[in-house]
Amino acid sequence: MDYPFKPIEHRLYNKTFLKDVRVVVEFPKAELSQIKKELFQDFFDQFSGADVDIEMFLEKQRINIFSEDYNIEFKFTSESAEAKICTPVYSSFDTAKEYWEILPLYLELIHVSGVSRLIVRKYSALYFKSSTADYNVRKFMDEVFCKDLMQLIPTSINSYKALNSIEKTWSKDDEDTGTGFTAVFGIKKSDAIDKDDKLTLVISVESKNGMFDRSEIMDRIEKYNKILFDAFHWCVKDEIIEKMK
Repeated sequence: MDYPFKPIEHRLYNKTFLKDVRVVVEFPKAELSQIKKELFQDFFDQFSGADVDIEMFLEKQRINIFSEDYNIEFKFTSESAEAKICTPVYSSFDTAKEYWEILPLYLELIHVSGVSRLIVRKYSALYFKSSTADYNVRKFMDEVFCKDLMQLIPTSINSYKALNSIEKTWSKDDEDTGTGFTAVFGIKKSDAIDKDDKLTLVISVESKNGMFDRSEIMDRIEKYNKILFDAFHWCVKDEIIEKMK
């Protein structure tokens, strides 16, 4: 196996800095106009409170659907289906399973049998505020991220005052599982939208073995979720895992 992740027994933690989980299914372009409008209406009716304009959906070939609190988001197009679940709605794979299951149902509705790409992505953020301008942000990052990731951070990154937002990417493919893993990590400074500085970690797994059948989507999501669980334990230090317990 090409990934450096050790298999970890799955467990739930009392504390976590996970913010959201996103699943994206991509497929060859479908002819949405060939589907009866009534069938689309029946499909979208399951999203409680969603006011869906079917004519606009067919014209734009895309639609975004949000829950009232914006903790759940779906995107449907003629070439993709996506679900993003934020915490605390997402607390484990099992709690979100009902949302992931909507994705293959959409493909079934639009008569798509083959999937060209599947991505499962988890976004984590640890907010912080420095009381001093000379706060050593590299030391802070070094307390969180593993040595393999920290090797990508320039040694010149030290002072909080001089810091600009920095993100680095580590990626690797694995032939055994037919997947590719990517970690994007670093620090984002406050801006007009988010008033806090934050340490961020975005980890994702995507299919790399070509087309596969729609019926495999749920099994693959579960398998990719396990890879991400193992990967997270590799990305962050043991001390962070202990604090999460």
